[in-house]
Amino acid sequence: MKLISGLATVTLASLVATTLAAQPASAAAVPPTQLAGDWISTQLTDGIAVGDFADIGLTIDAGLALESMGDTARAEFIGDSIAGTLVTSEDFPYGYAASDEGGTTGRYANATAKAAAFTGRIGRDPSTAYDSIDLLAQLEELTDDTTGLIADDSSFGNFENAIGQAFAVEALARAGSDEAGAATDALLAQQCPAGYFLFTLGSTACGDVPSADTTALVVISLRESGIGSTKVAAATSLATQWLESVQLPDGSFAGDASAPGKNANSTGLAGWALGEAGRTAAAVRAAAWTRGLQAADPGACATQASTGAIAYNAEDLASGRTSGLGAKTGVWRRATFQAAPVLRWAPPASGALGITAPASAAASSKVDVVVRGLAAGEHGCVTNGSAKRLVTGTGGDLAVSFDLPATVPAAHTFTVTTLSGAQSATTNVAAPPAPVPAPVVGELSVAKVEKVGRNNRFKVSVACDGAQACTGKIKVRTATKVERANGTKAKLVVAKSAYEVQPGRTSQVTLKLTKPARAVLGKKRIRVVATQSVRGAEPVATKFWLRRK
Repeated sequence: MKLISGLATVTLASLVATTLAAQPASAAAVPPTQLAGDWISTQLTDGIAVGDFADIGLTIDAGLALESMGDTARAEFIGDSIAGTLVTSEDFPYGYAASDEGGTTGRYANATAKAAAFTGRIGRDPSTAYDSIDLLAQLEELTDDTTGLIADDSSFGNFENAIGQAFAVEALARAGSDEAGAATDALLAQQCPAGYFLFTLGSTACGDVPSADTTALVVISLRESGIGSTKVAAATSLATQWLESVQLPDGSFAGDASAPGKNANSTGLAGWALGEAGRTAAAVRAAAWTRGLQAADPGACATQASTGAIAYNAEDLASGRTSGLGAKTGVWRRATFQAAPVLRWAPPASGALGITAPASAAASSKVDVVVRGLAAGEHGCVTNGSAKRLVTGTGGDLAVSFDLPATVPAAHTFTVTTLSGAQSATTNVAAPPAPVPAPVVGELSVAKVEKVGRNNRFKVSVACDGAQACTGKIKVRTATKVERANGTKAKLVVAKSAYEVQPGRTSQVTLKLTKPARAVLGKKRIRVVATQSVRGAEPVATKFWLRRK
């Protein structure tokens, strides 16, 4: 930002200070128009847009934007600042509306009309607002009494166009000039049957690529003119219908052949015109799209792009965030000065800012948090520790994903921050439960030959030497097939029982013969296999002999 010297420094600084004051965490939402207006004011030196040269046309664009957004004081300050630039002087050799052309004075229709229209919009009389020039009188002289067309009086040629004609109609009609009627008819003759206005005055080439920018500026001036005739109303209605018909699904507008592709200038101007004409739904969509190109990157997501400035397109926004405006400052200025007024129709948030997160989650998992209360096009910053996501509101709920680290236990705080405040939510990651030890069955201790008592019972021992209890079941089967009472042979279940032995102890387990086993176990011994089993552990088999006592 260039420093502003002298009286203008005090005046402009006082205007900026009231709107750039630090906002508390609970502040009301900062309107995007305010952000844009604040940035526009920082781009003026003594109230003039200065780049490689003092650009008075761009300066008036800034004034028109500020006036449209209700920033009257700043718009009037620009009106004061251009006083010494309208005609050639010792301090300003290249007059905007009238300039020395080497012995003759050139008078420029577009510039005169634009300056006169702006002067009228800030509530001043273009006839008397400036000591150096009567803008209205000069405009009337540059308007043909018969055709109503404006034209330059210059040795350099004639560069008038439909945009200048529209400004002329606005200024002449507002002043009640006798030239207003013919000028209006000349402007309406520029409208093609489809509804758009041709840029080149006197052209009838309706097959050419139409311009949303030209059409929008004509509509705005016709609305500002206050002309209530049926033909002007019909022309305005047809033009806005055409603008709606070429609006893209995302709310944006594309430029003409000289500037193809969706961009903020075309979208801002078209949306502004639609809003002024009462086509609110279309204006809201254009405003939301334009707000998405406004640099307003809060908190940890702050970037190199200047807050409040509007990028020409998405590519310029990305570049500005990474590297600053730099050599493209002029492009950002023109985009902001022309597009800012549409932000008057930017939709507000549907509710208070908020964020919700899962109460709990696993370590190393992906978590979706939900952000609420971001207006369409509004930027927010969602953080979790050092991780951050710069997001743009859609007007509804917005899901944002984060990958949690492996650290446990942990409490992860997710925060959404805007230029107006912040809200947080927490997700807890608990330590995983201690692993359940694998079950053990213990060590079975048996004699080579175990004897079965008269009560058909026998005992075995289970030793539990570890730090946890030994549990399981013992099932004893015959090792081979044996002959049963009916003469058939089969392996038999001899006995079975469940058991539990405390750590460090040895317990006896009593097993009772099954009825089939009783029948086959006589005085001879039989070979058996005892299998210890429990869910989650490998079974353990032990062979021994059984016989009766």
